Amino acid sequence: MKNRIAVIGTGRSGTNFFAAVLNELGRDVQHEKFGEDGIASWCLVADCDDAVYGPGGNQLDSNFIIGHQLRHPLEAIGSLTTFNRSSWRFISENSPSIENMPRRILHRAMRHWLDWNERAGEKASFTWRLEGLKNGAPQILMELGWDVSTEDWKAAYERAKHGSNTGSARTSRSLFNPKVGPITQWRRYKHTKRTEPVSWEELNKIDPGLMAEIMSYAASKGYSAKAILNS
Repeated sequence: MKNRIAVIGTGRSGTNFFAAVLNELGRDVQHEKFGEDGIASWCLVADCDDAVYGPGGNQLDSNFIIGHQLRHPLEAIGSLTTFNRSSWRFISENSPSIENMPRRILHRAMRHWLDWNERAGEKASFTWRLEGLKNGAPQILMELGWDVSTEDWKAAYERAKHGSNTGSARTSRSLFNPKVGPITQWRRYKHTKRTEPVSWEELNKIDPGLMAEIMSYAASKGYSAKAILNS
């Protein structure tokens, strides 16, 4: 019987936060490394042994149930522009369906969001949206026998929020991290200072065909047309 969880998705999709909620519930699920009960990491989508952060997908065995966590495309794509050079190198090396990774950072984030989520969905037995976690636990926990009441889940969710890996926190840490180059620091600063998230209009100007694919995929995964268009 499968008794461990592996949560995958794109970077900036909240895998760290999901692990934190499970930690609050007493489950040893670690971010980008194995815990006794599992792991949550965007790197597991790649079919490799070792990733830029922790293990790659090849290290998952038959004891794992794989879940795919989605975050709204505009929120995730904007945040992905703050990835560092090492992460983008890893993505480029492990995205066989993308012949040439776009040079423009927002275009690159668009392409990665769609490709990585499509591949995560193919690997996963369960899919849920980050935005829905505030209402209750995803079904994958029941499959594992980790039954948790809605009340306990919401309490753990609120506790985990206080230590979440926010964009502003990453920006602050970048200033003291020699591994984060000046261009990435500047992108993180710009993203943190935005008063509005990335818009569909911005994506449309870059690649209208890709934007339409992203919107269609998001709708197929439960994001309502109203929620997408009003974002």
